[in-house]
Amino acid sequence: MTNLFKYGSCIFLMGIIMDYIETWKEVIQRPSDFYRRMPTTGGYNEPITFAALSYLIYWLLTALFNRGMMRGMYGYGGITEFGFSTAIITAVVALIMSIISIFIGAAILYVIYKVLGGSGTYEGTFRFISYATAVMVVSWIPFIGWIFGLYGIYLYIVGGMVVHDVSMVKSAIAVLLPIVVIILLAVIAAMFVVSSFFSAIV
Repeated sequence: MTNLFKYGSCIFLMGIIMDYIETWKEVIQRPSDFYRRMPTTGGYNEPITFAALSYLIYWLLTALFNRGMMRGMYGYGGITEFGFSTAIITAVVALIMSIISIFIGAAILYVIYKVLGGSGTYEGTFRFISYATAVMVVSWIPFIGWIFGLYGIYLYIVGGMVVHDVSMVKSAIAVLLPIVVIILLAVIAAMFVVSSFFSAIV
């Protein structure tokens, strides 16, 4: 009975992995076709599973292959060795935070798309964001990962355009607006810190 359970579990996991790989290839290679075929309803299990696997791969590979950065992050806490177990813990914690960020990001984008005349739903927004995490699988690669990050923005724009039935220009505005706001806030905060520093020494 135990062997049968293990065999069934392996078959189940292999099925999930194979489905993930097929979906991943469709999202990366033919995003427009994928999003047009993507159901905008049907629950959150499938998109969450896909996003969870994407983020797990990203954080695990980031932790394992960028140990110098991770060791620096943990060095202050007295952790000098960044081994496989630490990488697993880091990946799991980061995975949970990443999934939470999808729910929050979907809510923000949903409101922006609605303001711009979009007709999609929150669930549809959550779904296209979740599948856009496909780029995370390769975004961890040092020096060139940012290129895939740009492609991820493109996936967001295409997904929002299809789900909310808006033009690419409006979809680009919806996707880029939060990024611009965050950058502006960061610049303002930096200017405030610099101004306070010079005021203190004058």
